[in-house]
Amino acid sequence: MSKNRFYKENFSAFIKENEKFFKTVESKFTHNFLELLKKKNPNIPITSQLKNEIENLYKSLFLEDYSSQNFKLNAIFILKERNVDIEDILNKVFLLLANAFIKYTLKEKNAIAKLKKLTSLFEFYIEYLIFHVNEEEFFTYHLPKELKEYYLTNKVLNLFNVYKGVPITHKTTILTLNEDRGYIEVEANSYQIIAAKFQKEIYLLEPTTNTTFKAYIDYVYPQRKVLKLTNIEKIQRNTPKRNYIRVQPSTDINVKIKKHKDIFTTKMYDISLKGMAVISDEKTVDIGDFVKLEFILEGYFFEMTAEVRSITKLNDSFRFHFYFEPTPSQERILEKYITKREKEIIKELHKYLKAEFIDV
Repeated sequence: MSKNRFYKENFSAFIKENEKFFKTVESKFTHNFLELLKKKNPNIPITSQLKNEIENLYKSLFLEDYSSQNFKLNAIFILKERNVDIEDILNKVFLLLANAFIKYTLKEKNAIAKLKKLTSLFEFYIEYLIFHVNEEEFFTYHLPKELKEYYLTNKVLNLFNVYKGVPITHKTTILTLNEDRGYIEVEANSYQIIAAKFQKEIYLLEPTTNTTFKAYIDYVYPQRKVLKLTNIEKIQRNTPKRNYIRVQPSTDINVKIKKHKDIFTTKMYDISLKGMAVISDEKTVDIGDFVKLEFILEGYFFEMTAEVRSITKLNDSFRFHFYFEPTPSQERILEKYITKREKEIIKELHKYLKAEFIDV
């Protein structure tokens, strides 16, 4: 069973049209799912990892970009292995969502038509999820051919991810490789385990040939210090190079972009001595544009000319990457802020480590 019906019936447009509702009930879905699970299967422990996987399932069904991502079924597989009646729980949790939707659309003229569409969507999801947890052939993801060679030869690779702008690297090997289901498992260090909870994108680098792979962190095994990686693709560019330390701000910082007579307000994503990334709801600039940036950092007003070096398309927004040359006085302020923020982030990592790992 494929996603053809999903696209044929234009479910994505329906979800987009009712995006506000699906965002509103996100936490209710997880809560109801766990409550039903506890009631039906009291012996199954409700771990933070299982809760995260249920949240990921909901996001992939109702909040993410359907054109490029697969539904994240890890929670379903975990429960199937524990002999949970998944269909019964899904029926009940979707029924509760339908009840909330009735209240949400009660005053709309086309409420009945929308409810029918929602019911049809839920029917599709139940059929799709139940079919694919019972159908091994569903897993046809192809791993890059190089990974099998690395696995068989126990090749040492560099594992790279980021926590709030601070890069974390670790030498690793592929512990498990499953070609049918399209995943590998690799060893990570404690810092990467923590970072994986906040940033799902990670990179593998084969240092001899400088071959780089981008992957998605599908599952975290904290005590084993192992990451399960899926959606692995070989990329042309190398692992992101960081000539300067980047840090994410601890609070929201507005950044005004001035392009000719137009002014756009964005949010700072991270900053370094020579550049900055911001998040914008709209694509307001192009690569190669020169713009003016204005923002306040640590009580200081910054105004500088910057070049747009790259643009990253996210699910529902854009990340613009700028390069700039600060004045000597601006550089001193930036250096002081970045050093302070880096220490705060590392301290925060240590705090998470102590809470997560008894032996740290």
